[in-house]
Amino acid sequence: MSLAVIQSDCKRAISLISHLSNDELDEIMNNEEKLENLLKDLNQNYIKEIEAEKETLLASNNSLAEYNLGKEPLLTENREKIHQLSQEGAELSKSVKDKLQTVQDKNGDMSLETALALLQTAASEIEEESEKLAQKFLNNETDLEEYLDTFMIKRKLMHLRLVKAEKLAKILSRGLPNSQNYMNVPPTTINSSFFPGTVFPPVPPASVPYPTGPLNMPLPPGGVPRYFQNHF
Repeated sequence: MSLAVIQSDCKRAISLISHLSNDELDEIMNNEEKLENLLKDLNQNYIKEIEAEKETLLASNNSLAEYNLGKEPLLTENREKIHQLSQEGAELSKSVKDKLQTVQDKNGDMSLETALALLQTAASEIEEESEKLAQKFLNNETDLEEYLDTFMIKRKLMHLRLVKAEKLAKILSRGLPNSQNYMNVPPTTINSSFFPGTVFPPVPPASVPYPTGPLNMPLPPGGVPRYFQNHF
């Protein structure tokens, strides 16, 4: 539909009524049938185009409506799934918050000194377990493969705990803000034989509820086997 077509139809309509008197014009304005007849005499191509476009849009809207109605069951199902997942997410979030609060309640008052003592105790416990394992191996109560696998895991865990304890002791020795006096920290005992080439200062004896002596382990007759040389 172009502006030229509309202007052309307007000129034709004006030419049809330009010779009419005021009374005749009033009669046309007050008579819908005569007004419709006057409009029908015009070549209203643009109105036909509008009607055709209207029909096309209605057909398209009907098609989209039918398509959307066909998707309604899937939409309802997915909406229910989203609601269910939202509830599960809320429950999991609450569970995480509760567990976090429980951990904070248990560890909230733990000082660095307490953490250091726990690390040292844990290292001592894992060393004792590895010594028992070595003794079982010496007594031929376990085979070599099982002994090596389990022993290496325990010794690695012990070394990790010892290193963490040593680092924590150094942090405390620097006097971090809000930390207790380092003089109250239980001494860190590390067997220097586990760290060749590293010199550790002597540790004065202290009254602590865990062993502070060298972390030794029994060796099989004949000295250290060759398969330990790459690890210690």
